[in-house]
Amino acid sequence: MTVRPFRAEIPQSALDDLRGRLQRALWPDDLPAEYGVTNERVRALAEHWLEKFDWRAFEERLNAYPQFVTEIDGETIHFLHVRSSRPDATPLVLTHGWPGSIVEYLDVIGPLTEPESADAPAFHLVIPSLPGFGFSGPTKAAGWGTYRTAAAWAELMSRLGYESYGAAGNDAGSMISPEIGRLAPEKVVGVHVTQLFSFPSGDPAEMADLSEADQAALAHLQWFYENMFSFNTLHSQQPHTLAFALADSPLALLAWNAQLFGEHLDADFVIANVALYWLTGTGGSSIRFYFEDAHTTAHPEGPTTVPTALAMFAGDFQSIRRFAERDHANIVSWNAYDARSASGGPRDAAGHYAAHEAPEVLVADIRGFFGSLDRWPLLTAAHEALRTAVAGVTDGNVPTPCAEWTVNQVIHHAGGDQQGYAAFITGQPGPDFNPFAPSGSLENALGFLEPTLAASSAAFATVSRSAREVPTPLPQGALPAPVAVGAAALDAAVHAWDIAVATGQESPLTPFLAESLLPVAKELAEPLRGFAYAPALEGSPEDDAASQLLRYLGRDPQWTV
Repeated sequence: MTVRPFRAEIPQSALDDLRGRLQRALWPDDLPAEYGVTNERVRALAEHWLEKFDWRAFEERLNAYPQFVTEIDGETIHFLHVRSSRPDATPLVLTHGWPGSIVEYLDVIGPLTEPESADAPAFHLVIPSLPGFGFSGPTKAAGWGTYRTAAAWAELMSRLGYESYGAAGNDAGSMISPEIGRLAPEKVVGVHVTQLFSFPSGDPAEMADLSEADQAALAHLQWFYENMFSFNTLHSQQPHTLAFALADSPLALLAWNAQLFGEHLDADFVIANVALYWLTGTGGSSIRFYFEDAHTTAHPEGPTTVPTALAMFAGDFQSIRRFAERDHANIVSWNAYDARSASGGPRDAAGHYAAHEAPEVLVADIRGFFGSLDRWPLLTAAHEALRTAVAGVTDGNVPTPCAEWTVNQVIHHAGGDQQGYAAFITGQPGPDFNPFAPSGSLENALGFLEPTLAASSAAFATVSRSAREVPTPLPQGALPAPVAVGAAALDAAVHAWDIAVATGQESPLTPFLAESLLPVAKELAEPLRGFAYAPALEGSPEDDAASQLLRYLGRDPQWTV
């Protein structure tokens, strides 16, 4: 599908109509804050909208960035696409939520795309408007919730030519971004969010020994549910009933959306977001996102597995790590910040719009996370599993599940294979022995293994994630980069299991490794049957991902010495 340039150009007649509606607005009786957003707050914002906010200036700011539209799954998708001048920049899709918009991220575009320091990571930014929001809306079809949007964003990044990228988000974007990683784990290098929306499952054991901080977070969540959750209930049950008011009255839209814009926020930021909804007619279509999520039948099972980072801000939703790790198996960065400079009261969720409120803090966290990631985390995890298994060996002469080989022979073979992958990529010498006839004469197993893992890691570090033909020692020859890396990781991880079970250690096949390697095995194993992998064994309904992987490769998960 085509990608077309776009400019924001709202007709003057629409601005004139907006002004007239604000001037003629009818006001309700004034009531205290416990009844909702106050007349005083809405009046101040409305007056700012009428007298001080300059849409044309905002439009000019928006149009200073390259914008585009394309059609995905029947809907128009609007997005900013701002590329860095740096050739080593990482593509990154940034996703907003409700009642926010692309306005959330305008303050971080410059620092992320063109950092002052050459040592700081740089990013090519893709900042889409959610389906039904802003210039992406209104939506024409139902079903546009978290999962369908995640699939659309994966398609958008592929359409833009990005076969390796990160995903970051806030609010709804914090739900969508991990799902992009679930859908395309071979492409998404990492997920960075400002909330991990993981809640108690109902198991009493989960609540045992919670820290005071976690108990306070739960108490605040309960307060929010009891005092501020009406928007979610209405959006989830009857969004169209409310849509009549949001479509007819800019004052109604302002009051409704302002309930989740902190009172400490500058009025220009609040009005820019609300005006974008009003002038695109998406006040009603945007809130359907909640209805779609509440009524979806898509509920992916199991935790996400791509490297995940949380940058949590005081005053906002406080994630609880115990619950988050149940839903996300590969959390590698967890940071909490207090960037509050002021508070507008108990209903003021300071820090929720961190990209606007504390852009320097958020940018630094994003840079730190993505800068720390390996290009090939699957290979790193597999190498670490092999390294750990070998470190736990006390007797290298015991038998293993791997043919008739001893532990030392498996180590010899596994190291030779890693060196072989490195040799095919770099043209440097490979192992000086036949990996399929290992002697197993190893006096210092770790000393032998470490250089081979380093050579493999260094070789694959030179491989672009979009490379289509990476040389390998396999019968298949050259393979696309993710498959070639997966093959090396599969070899290392399975032999780590061979060594571990033979020497009485715990299985190193984590859910992340097993779930990531099973599709690799199914793509590669058949030509290797007979000399690398035995015929597949019949599975069991109780098999977890590791057992499925092992049986597919002809290994019995219950094997013992």
